[in-house]
Amino acid sequence: MDDSKIARLRRRYQGLSRVAAAINDLYIYGIYPGNFPHLTSKLEEAKDYVKQVILETKNEITVIEGVEPVDDQPTDPLRSGIDSYRV
Repeated sequence: MDDSKIARLRRRYQGLSRVAAAINDLYIYGIYPGNFPHLTSKLEEAKDYVKQVILETKNEITVIEGVEPVDDQPTDPLRSGIDSYRV
C-alpha cells in the first residue's frame, strides 16, 4: 500500500516540478510582464501555490519513507561563520 502511495506522490512531485519549471521558462517564448501583465501575475501566484504543494508532497514522502526531512534552505558560508571554513 505504501509503495503505491509513494509512487503516486513521486509522480505528483515530478509533475508539479515540471509545471513550476514551465512557468519559469515562459520568458523564452516571449511572455513577459510587460506584454502580459495580468497573465504573468496570475502565473506567479500559481507558481507560488505549486511550490507550496511541492513542499507538502515532499514532506509527505519523507514521512512515509521514514527519512529525516532535509532543510532545503541554502547555506551561506559568509553568514554561518567563516571560522568553520578555515584551512
